[in-house]
Amino acid sequence: MKRIAILIIVLVIVAGGGFLTAAFQNNGISATSMPGAKVQCADAACSVFVAEPWQAGQLLLLVGVVLVNLIGIGVTLAVVFWLLSRQIARVKVIKSADQGEQAIEKA
Repeated sequence: MKRIAILIIVLVIVAGGGFLTAAFQNNGISATSMPGAKVQCADAACSVFVAEPWQAGQLLLLVGVVLVNLIGIGVTLAVVFWLLSRQIARVKVIKSADQGEQAIEKA
């Protein structure tokens, strides 16, 4: 029952997002006609709802830099953990070989 309720909630959220996307693309509504949105200024330079071309460009650059940094962090961590795992495996092999020699000497 819980899974069905979660599925229904997720579907409602996705449908709402789809409705908003379709409404924005068809010019049925705009960012300034959303409930609770007050237009302070009609100029794009002072509006919080409209981005100027240079602002949109800077946003794309920021998103690109963040994505590249996240990928770099992920690759670095993957390499570090792979090297640590490899070293741990080598130490286990050496330890087991040493214990095998000690067992032979005791017998």
